[in-house]
Amino acid sequence: MDLSAIRRIEQATARGWPAARMDRIDGWHVFSGLGYVGRTNSCWPLTYEGSSVEGSIDRVEAHYRALGLAPQFKLVTGGTDPLDLSDRLARRGYRVISQVAVMTREGPIAAPDHIVDIGPQVTADFIQIVSETSHSGGDGQERVDILGRVPDPSAFGIIRQHGALAAAGLCTFAGDSAGIAAMRTQADYRNRGLARSILRAVTGRAYETGYRLFWLQVETNNATALHLYKSEGFATAYQYQTLRL
Repeated sequence: MDLSAIRRIEQATARGWPAARMDRIDGWHVFSGLGYVGRTNSCWPLTYEGSSVEGSIDRVEAHYRALGLAPQFKLVTGGTDPLDLSDRLARRGYRVISQVAVMTREGPIAAPDHIVDIGPQVTADFIQIVSETSHSGGDGQERVDILGRVPDPSAFGIIRQHGALAAAGLCTFAGDSAGIAAMRTQADYRNRGLARSILRAVTGRAYETGYRLFWLQVETNNATALHLYKSEGFATAYQYQTLRL
């Protein structure tokens, strides 16, 4: 994927999964929140407009420290400006904490195999399942905060099994593309194809609305999710690493 297309998708992901705060430092976008969700608490160095890279890194680090957060950078493979930023950060002691694949697909998707309730805004039930399946209380709170900033309308899908909240996921409408996020399945309901039905339903709703390009982000060590997305026609367009000092 060429750099201009990568930048368009990166802009869409920022709109579709919005951080609490966005600042600019020498052309770099610097996102921050509660500090739990990597992509909303990182500097995205896609376009550099400064005169001293080391000085700009110093300013990013000072910015995060003033907020009480660990400095982080999100480096797109082949799309970081400047290209030697990874080496500069490594010399300062930054280490990779996650590797993420950004996957895309175009066109319609098959019909879901389960009944999926879809609404245009986040609901209390959606918030509940995200909270219950998050890594920690802080992680869940930040994700709930983000859900409140997702563009309206979008497609929020929920599957109930015997009255219980079993699975959820959303397709956020972010400009000229739509993104899958917050895919969750309760432990007792895994391996039943519920995530596949959620994916198909919310993407289908976006397709009905007029969207044709879809994207999602998944950690490269999540083999189960990668298999699902690949089987539904998504392919890796590019990757990024999150580096933390």
